[in-house]
Amino acid sequence: MLATDISKSSNPSINLQKSDLAGTWIANYGDYRGVDKLTLKEDGQFRQIYENPKEGYIFQTPWDMWHLKRFADGRVRIYLKGARYYAGGSKGGDLLAVNDWTFCDPFVKSDDNWSQWSVNMRGRLVLNVRLLPSNELVLYHMWPGCGDSVFLDKEVFYKQK
Repeated sequence: MLATDISKSSNPSINLQKSDLAGTWIANYGDYRGVDKLTLKEDGQFRQIYENPKEGYIFQTPWDMWHLKRFADGRVRIYLKGARYYAGGSKGGDLLAVNDWTFCDPFVKSDDNWSQWSVNMRGRLVLNVRLLPSNELVLYHMWPGCGDSVFLDKEVFYKQK
């Protein structure tokens, strides 16, 4: 998949339900950053397993809770209690889990609404639910910086078929 597919993504259907997201989602961050796996259940439970074989590092949450949040402009996020941001590798995920760090939502259209485009992820992971031009749902990471960034295909969770 090309990174441009993410930049051309849209909000999911207003009919999106938890059942549409139930299943196993995989993000492959590359050889040096590892693989992240989320298993979402329709009842609102999830488990995250992150592995970085190059470092011999594994992180696994117990079964915990996740929920959807819809915004007036059509965006949808999922909130995963106790999950961690590992797109930057294992050290960053551990550090960000216990510190306040503001992430930015690249899909918010207005810079004026700080409360919608800034996300504190201490003690949780927040992901965007996006619909690709191919009609495939994906989960996309928030950005750890709010400056000029580009959409990256390694920041995407794809649902296993």
